[in-house]
Amino acid sequence: MSYDDFWFIDARVQTRNLRRYFIWFILLFAFVTIGSILAIKTMYHDIMIHEIESTTLTITVEEAKATNVNGYIKGNLKNESEEDVNEKYLSFLLYDEDMELIGIEYIEIDTIKAGETKSYELKFKRNNVDNVFATILDEKIEE
Repeated sequence: MSYDDFWFIDARVQTRNLRRYFIWFILLFAFVTIGSILAIKTMYHDIMIHEIESTTLTITVEEAKATNVNGYIKGNLKNESEEDVNEKYLSFLLYDEDMELIGIEYIEIDTIKAGETKSYELKFKRNNVDNVFATILDEKIEE
């Protein structure tokens, strides 16, 4: 065995191989990343928003999606009253397809000034959520 037989000494052949390995790694990484993103996105389904109750704030839901183990709800709160709203809770009652209560999730509302709009995002880990009721509460309800 000669000194020139080592792979890290023979630069001519190994550089070509390292280039090939690097290109294959990049292609594999891109394929796995894109495939994972597409697979996760297709697992989400829309959640039905049944009722939004509020006398002081206007609650809008822009996007509500769930998988069989988690989900998210995005939207906006707008204070259309003449007074500031503070120390309230935006609550979401989460139901399955048979309208059985799965759980309640909260977002604490610090202060929304008169005429102000704030966005919200709720991420939850509940199984098989298909329906949601949203309301504004003064305090959390114990489950």
